Amino acid sequence: MNELSDMGLIFLKLFSGMLAVLYMQRKIYALRNYVETRPCLDDLWMLALVALAVAATAPVPWLHGVLLTVVTVSMLIMWLDAVLVHLFGFEVNLSNIRIFLQGAESFSGDSRELLDNLKKRSWFLAAPLAVVMLALSSFLNMEAWNDGEQIAWSGFLALFLMGITKSRFRLVGAPVWLGLAGLAYLVIEHLDDLPVLLWQHVFAWSALALVVLVFAAKLFGRGVASRFFSARSPVRDFIHGARLRPSKSVTLSEADRQRFVSLPQASPMPSEAFGRCRGASVIMITMESLARDYIQPYNPEGADLPWLKSLAAQGLVSDNHYACCPNTNRAIQHIYQGNYPCSPDYPFLPLLKAAGYSTTYMMISRTRFFNLCDILADIGFDRVLDRDSQGLEPARGDYAFLDQVDAINEALGEGPFFLHLKNEQTHSPYQVVEKARFSRHSDESREAHFKNAAEEADEVMARFLAALGERRDLSNTLIVYTGDHGQSFGEFGYVSHSSASVNPQVRVPLVMQHPKLDAATLNRSTHFDLMPTVLDLLGIECPAPVFGRTLMAGDNNRPLLLYSQTRKGNAPSNASLLDGDDKIMVDLIYGYRYRLGADDHLRQKIPPAQAAYQETLMYAAMDTRGLISDSAFSPRQKTGGDQ
Repeated sequence: MNELSDMGLIFLKLFSGMLAVLYMQRKIYALRNYVETRPCLDDLWMLALVALAVAATAPVPWLHGVLLTVVTVSMLIMWLDAVLVHLFGFEVNLSNIRIFLQGAESFSGDSRELLDNLKKRSWFLAAPLAVVMLALSSFLNMEAWNDGEQIAWSGFLALFLMGITKSRFRLVGAPVWLGLAGLAYLVIEHLDDLPVLLWQHVFAWSALALVVLVFAAKLFGRGVASRFFSARSPVRDFIHGARLRPSKSVTLSEADRQRFVSLPQASPMPSEAFGRCRGASVIMITMESLARDYIQPYNPEGADLPWLKSLAAQGLVSDNHYACCPNTNRAIQHIYQGNYPCSPDYPFLPLLKAAGYSTTYMMISRTRFFNLCDILADIGFDRVLDRDSQGLEPARGDYAFLDQVDAINEALGEGPFFLHLKNEQTHSPYQVVEKARFSRHSDESREAHFKNAAEEADEVMARFLAALGERRDLSNTLIVYTGDHGQSFGEFGYVSHSSASVNPQVRVPLVMQHPKLDAATLNRSTHFDLMPTVLDLLGIECPAPVFGRTLMAGDNNRPLLLYSQTRKGNAPSNASLLDGDDKIMVDLIYGYRYRLGADDHLRQKIPPAQAAYQETLMYAAMDTRGLISDSAFSPRQKTGGDQ
């Protein structure tokens, strides 16, 4: 009976502790008003299974300790998930934690946003501290140190109250919380004075009754029309991720299937400008996070980029250029596949190399982040230069291009070349090297820092091209200037990139300039169209079927699927279907279902009766484009490595 009561006590403490922590985390989720804080039956079921498994190993101390450690780490990761979802719309679970950790350094730029929010809402920290206290009490119980276990439990209870009341960590409130912890300790100590035999029966029978009730409710509660019985636990999603599925009760119209689900692919047809820039070298510049909505002339208060303006004055300009996915790796794939990731082929660089072009990719940061090095190898670049291969100093920012101009010139070799440049300063935290010169936007907002960084980066790029022009003839060079993707600064609650299909994240500038290219303005284009346009101007035919088309034939006005790189289970967590001036946006994490204009003006919150149809349509479009996958970030995972 004694051993059974000990296991019952462990079960009850762990079950109630995990349930309390889950409720605290739900308080963080609920700030976005998309989740119910009250527990559901599936919560009780999942937590009961975990607590039962841990309690059953109590007679085997080493295994018991291992399972307690796994549960503790998992609860801390779930807290991290709650915070990242709240701030950035990014989910962390067991299916993507490896990739998240691999690229964690790329999130360092958002550390200020994270720290500012933790300072503003210090009660966020109550949950992880409570997890630590829960784990500490469990391990002290293994060592039979009752006083220490009681102190840990008292701290847990005080932190729980702090978390659910959203009370900030402040010196003035410390006596109150310490007093509550002390009171809890006295109560727990008093309970220990009760007869041992009584407690043995209470723990054993209470644990057994709870397990039976949960299992019975799970068995007989199916089909009950109540959220408590039907809701899915986030614990289950944390383990293996939620899955987006089409509604079986929805039948898509044939018109919608043809318009939005089908993906037209064809070999790009040569335009009247075919071969106009034959033999020209190409410099493609994808500026990091360069949101079109935060630069001039699209935003009068935006960053002033003189070099971009000078190119635009004599080149081909697109007023609405879409990256389609606000993520660097996806942007690179879209550009060099000319397609959504439904095809593994990269058809363009082999055609350039067959025509005698050398191909070089140069970026200021590391290509190993999120396996970009693997993607670049698949694309077929002859040479890849980055921070690791060139030993670049992070403090130099984009000025490293100037430091490496001789190395880049040597890498280009003789004859025509294709050079892709990607900067870094316009990635958060928006580094400004020469602060005395680039401080026109003087407030301390993230947006102001971005604008200052963009203005400095634009000048650095202009200086780099001038320096390269002193070392080789660039008079016959096609320049493509765009952003890899954009950046959000609070629109619809988004404050980063990769997380949504809102315009600031997916809409970037585009300018293409060459002495033989007439100045013109397009209304709409995409990253898919860049390489078909380049090949068209160079007079190189592309036999591969792609979604992109040459912009020398005019606007690309076909419907677009815009999607986030962040995922909810097997699908992008946020996606939009853009058709003309109509945009349907669905966010699976925050529960948004919006009908927008092409300018992101909110027209309608889609009612629940229509949401199933829109989600089924979105699922079908994503599935056709290769975006439904159990992989955390990409349908195609690779191991990564140093480049």
